[in-house]
Parts: sequence; structure tokens; C-alpha cells
Amino acid sequence: MEIEKLLDNNASACYQCEQARGPGCNTFKGVCSKSPETTAIQDHITWLCMQLAAAAVQNRAKVTDEQLVLFNRAMFTTLTNVNFDDDALMRYAEDLTAELTTLGVSGVNKSAAEAVATLKDYGLAHRIHKFGETVAGLRETVVYGIRGAAAYADHAFVLEGLDPVRKETWMNVEAMAELNKDDLSVDALLGLTLKVGEANFGIMAALDKAHNAALGQPSFAPVNTRPVEGKCILITGHDMDDLHKLLEQCEARGVNVFTHGEMIPAHAYPALRKYKCLVGNYGTSWRNQRKEFPLFPGPVLFTTNCIMPPREDYKHRVFTTGRVGFPGLTHVTNGEFEPVIAAALEAPGYTKADVEAANAESPLLVGAMHAEVLSHAGKVLELIGAGKLRHIFFIGGCDGSTPGRNYFSDLAEAIPDDCLILTGACGCFRINRVKDYGDIEGIPRLLDVGQCNDVFSAIKIAVALSEATGLAVNDLPLSLCVSWFEQKAVAVLLTLLHLGIRNIRLGPSLPRFLTPDALAVLADKFALKPTNNKDAKGDLADMLAGEH
Repeated sequence: MEIEKLLDNNASACYQCEQARGPGCNTFKGVCSKSPETTAIQDHITWLCMQLAAAAVQNRAKVTDEQLVLFNRAMFTTLTNVNFDDDALMRYAEDLTAELTTLGVSGVNKSAAEAVATLKDYGLAHRIHKFGETVAGLRETVVYGIRGAAAYADHAFVLEGLDPVRKETWMNVEAMAELNKDDLSVDALLGLTLKVGEANFGIMAALDKAHNAALGQPSFAPVNTRPVEGKCILITGHDMDDLHKLLEQCEARGVNVFTHGEMIPAHAYPALRKYKCLVGNYGTSWRNQRKEFPLFPGPVLFTTNCIMPPREDYKHRVFTTGRVGFPGLTHVTNGEFEPVIAAALEAPGYTKADVEAANAESPLLVGAMHAEVLSHAGKVLELIGAGKLRHIFFIGGCDGSTPGRNYFSDLAEAIPDDCLILTGACGCFRINRVKDYGDIEGIPRLLDVGQCNDVFSAIKIAVALSEATGLAVNDLPLSLCVSWFEQKAVAVLLTLLHLGIRNIRLGPSLPRFLTPDALAVLADKFALKPTNNKDAKGDLADMLAGEH
């Protein structure tokens, strides 16, 4: 078997993202360009987090807030396309080792070289060999869900500290601690996946509340996508607090700020759009950054995932902050963005000629978070009752570059005019320029609910419709078509499963860590099914016929 060859050669393997190849794509270098050494260190960090979780559960009274925050941040840093900097990763390993020592656990310290040398003891190939593909895959599902939830929890920490997500952080710590047991059954692991989904739901709710408290209630807002004359900075990732601080510092310096990727929902928040220097959105999803960033005439700031190895022609003007890291890039801390602003002032920026030469584009509408949409609930219910609104679709999630993702744009284009489409996360860029969707008696047909964590808004909208109509959520004229790529999408999927939502279509391919046996269990319990990438219209017909 291929996995046995990996084990015999002590080779690294990773299948945590949708683009993974074979039993693990990092034998030499992953699709994401992560090196085998980086994979090994991340596996070591994950193992250390398992040990910290076990020690925390056994010594709950001694556990500090700093240790809980470290657990989350260390798990976040192992998420796909967050940190490629081995030195930065090893600092997390050293911090975890130090905290384990304070809890009475010793013998866990390893250098980077030792982490690579002992892959056979804890790497993915070892885990598959030890537990078998189905159980190993379900164990990975728990880990990946915790990684995704940890990313959202980190944003919540920044805004309001640990207290709003303390309970949920402990739930994830408890789930992680269970993975130290070698005899976990399929049923036990499914229970842990739902526990992680429950924790993530609470974390998303806390983050939604924190964003609204700090930035105001989001509302519909058109977003400019054309150049604006002047010096400029491009901010990407997901961290609204970093953007807020950047805007404060740029406003008086005459430097414009463009959002990119999943930062586009920022334009919906009143505390952010009040800044005149927030002038628009540039580009599309993370997958196109190596094509789009060379053409942007200013520096780029990464606040969270999703960073790709930057090309040499723009690497010198890329900055990172927070959990993000990449060798050779300037990392800024504590929201002090003067180096980024200085780089913008030295860069050419957009000229008058650039503005005049740009193609005309209509603005993109954002801000369809739950409060804004539910303020129009009366009209929506009226349209449903009058037969003018037949069905609601959610089409969104992570974007990626593998074949089959045109399914989502094909599906959106084919949806009849008497249906609404909710979208969100970077998957929105697959469909928001497909066509002019128009409206149904003033209600926009395409409603962007925000970032991946703002799937919480889509859930709130579904629950509100359920309460208003008296129908169970699974009986609503509602279909979910979710694109996945990395571990935050796994966390969101586990949340949907925890809430009992059935008939989710997942694509463009199913996770490699879900074997046919594991998928059969999920299909039986939750009617989870793959997208039919060759027949979007066939899926559409099934959904409109009541098969979701």
C-alpha cells in the first residue's frame, strides 16, 4: 500500500485540505507548497495540543486562561495556509512544552529535526496504519473541526477575551483529550464530531455578537470594485479588528484601503465604512492571489489564512500579522501598521490614468447578515405565501482551484428567478459576477451573508423562517450546497450536522479523510451527499422537487 511506503520511508503526509492527493500530498511538497518539515512540525504541535488537553482535563483547577488561549492559537496556526514559517511554528511547540511542564508533563520536548525524524511515531501515515482508514479519518475530522473552531475563537479572543467562548473552548479541549485513547469506536468519534460542531456553533454566535458590538449592526452596502486614485493598501484574511486599526492609522495619512477576499463584508459594518479611506474591494478569492497581487500597486497585509507562497515580483511588499507567517516576509505585531503604510507611500498607488482605463463594473452588494435580512422577514413571508418565492438556496463556502468548482456557478446561473440565493465566505466569488440576479419585489435575489463564520447568519435566517412558518428546518423550501476547502469549512459542516440539518450537498469532492464507510454512516444519519459536478441542473431539479 502507498501509505505503508510513506511509513517505511518516514515521509510526511497531509490530507487536511480539499486539494490533497493520494493518501497525503506532502511526500515532497504539498499542493499548498507546505514542506515535509513544516508538516512534521505541525503534526508535532497537534500532538502537543492533545497532551495539553489531556493534562488540562486531569488538572482542570490548575489550568490558566493563558493555557486555553495557547491551545486555540496553536491549533489555529496548523490550519491550511496560515503559517509556513518553521521558526514561528517551533515557538508554538516550545510554548506548549513549557505549559505542559507546569502541569506536570515531561519528556515531550523535541527540536524541529527530531519532529521530522519521529514522524513514524505520530504522523498521518502512522495514524492511518495504526487505526485503519475509517477510524483514522474520523479522528482527523475531529482534529480539523477543532482547528477551524480555534480560528473563530481566536477572533473572539481579540475582540472580547476568553470569557464569551470559555465553555466552548473547554468542549474542544475535552474532545481533543479523548483522542489520546486508542480504542475509540466509530460511534464515539461521531459523538465527538457533533460535540465539536456544538462548540463551534457557540463560538460563531459569540463572534457574531462581538463583531456587532465592536463594529455596529451590519446592513446592505454596495461595494466599489474599481480603482480609486491614490496610495493604497490591500488587506486580506478575516480579521475585522486588524482592519479597524489599519483604517484608523490610514485615515490621516491619505492612504486608501481596499479589502480582498473574505474581508469584503467589512463594508457592511458602520464603524468601518465611516472611514473615507475604505474605498472598495480588489480581486476575488484567495486562490487567485498569485495572479491578482502582482497587479495591485501597493502593499498587501495578511491578517489570517489564506496565504499562498508569494511570487518574487511582489513578495517584497507582503506583510503578515497575527497567526500568519511565511519565511522572508515582514511580520507586524500589536496592530502597529506603520511599516505597511510606509510601504504604501513608497509604492506607485493608483494613478488617474489607471482609473480612466479601468473597466466599468457594477458594485457588489454585501451585508445580508441575519438582522438585516430578518428586518425584511415580513416581505419574505408575504412572497412565500403568494407563491412568488419558491425556494431558497445557500451556495457558498470555501473556494479552491480544483476541477469541478464551476458546478457552483453553473448552479447559481440556472436557478429560476423566483428563488433567493444566500451566499457567503470566499465561495461567493464563484457566483457574484455570474449575472445580474435582480430582485423579487425589492428583495435582492443574491444575498451575501458574510465571512465563513457568518454562516451563523444563514442558520439564524433558517431558524427564523422555521419559527414563522411552523415548518421544521429540514422541511423548509431550503437547500444547502456547500463548497469546502479547509478546516474552517469542516467546523461549519460539523455545526450544521450538530443542529440536525440534513440533505447537505458537499463538493466539489468529498474529503479524503472520510472513507466510504465513514461517509455511509453520515449519509445514513444526515443524508449528506456529494454534488453532482457534471450535472448541476440535475441537482437543481432534485432540490426544487423537494429532495433538497
